[in-house]
Amino acid sequence: MELTLTSPRSRVAQLAAIPAPDGCDAQVLRLTGSGGSTLLAERDPLSAIYHAILPSMASGEAATWDAAAAEGPTPRCGIEHVCREDRVEVSLGGAPFMTFHHSAAYPKPFINPILTPGGVNMLREPMPAYGEGEHPWQRGLTLMQGAINGVDCWGEFDRPGFGRTAQDEMSIHRGPLSLTIATGNTWYEADRPLMSDRRWYRLFDTGRDAVVLDVLFTLITDHGPVTIGSTKEGGFLSIRVNPTMNASGDGRMRNAYGADDETGCWSRRAHWMDYCGPVGGETGLTRPTGETGEVRETGPTRQTAGFAVFDHPDNLRYPTAWHVRGYGLFAANCWMVWDDHHCEANTETTFRWRVVIHTGDTREAAIADRFLDYVDGPRAQWDR
Repeated sequence: MELTLTSPRSRVAQLAAIPAPDGCDAQVLRLTGSGGSTLLAERDPLSAIYHAILPSMASGEAATWDAAAAEGPTPRCGIEHVCREDRVEVSLGGAPFMTFHHSAAYPKPFINPILTPGGVNMLREPMPAYGEGEHPWQRGLTLMQGAINGVDCWGEFDRPGFGRTAQDEMSIHRGPLSLTIATGNTWYEADRPLMSDRRWYRLFDTGRDAVVLDVLFTLITDHGPVTIGSTKEGGFLSIRVNPTMNASGDGRMRNAYGADDETGCWSRRAHWMDYCGPVGGETGLTRPTGETGEVRETGPTRQTAGFAVFDHPDNLRYPTAWHVRGYGLFAANCWMVWDDHHCEANTETTFRWRVVIHTGDTREAAIADRFLDYVDGPRAQWDR
């Protein structure tokens, strides 16, 4: 097969999606360029698309690749993981990056920490289950919602009317480009099941300046019909950032339309949202100065890092609204400005979000360009 990719705009070298050709279900494709360069493209867990880290392209530039199913063993990505009894510890580029927790000691699975290249947690430290304090259920990166058949599966109180999510199964797949943690879960009020879900946390082997984590979530109404209530206490995807990043302090939120405060962003619909700010006490370096180009340490300055979340065009009610607060909460919420949503029994509804964990601020991380490449990347033409 021959693949021709044409870029609709200038793009830097980064992850791109390529529609699969008809009749091709290979898990990995080997792409060979005219000069003999080779890329691997890895199939998406749910959709007929492949992901590959493509080189930079100018606007209107076309590149042609010979494509074939990869035969025999393929190289594995550089992402490592260690499975503990109650968590999965993930390293990227030889350094710790994130931990996925699935212990029954917590009412919901969650990810915490997510670390900067210097090892500082970009999330608020997790608080104990059913503990005191300010919103202890905002425990990092979590999937939760405040009204499932009238049950609050956002807040956490050990009494009727509040829910919990229990993990039933987990598998981990390591491919040439990504590591995927796939789980099956059941949502309960006490011991009464409300619904089930399947979720995939797919971490790509990218540079630490802009790490890509795709979160795929399929809601399954296998315990009867489900009504998802209209509430601000929702996501599903929710992030609570390190307090040093709070927009009420030195941090900043910014959406696809340029709004950069809570008044302009909260409950507003936007295709993407970024939340960034200073993190920790990492030592920065000055730019080269003078004729010698000398680089000097600046001392304990805090470096800027952030999370950008991209809503997917196939998601319900795209573009989503955002439950985003100056105190550090950041959630894609397609329920807060609409009526209740009813799902019939024995149906499935899938959501996809891309989380870009970046250094620098929104502009420095080129979040707007990365979103365009996510929803409208290089155009593909297949010839057999």
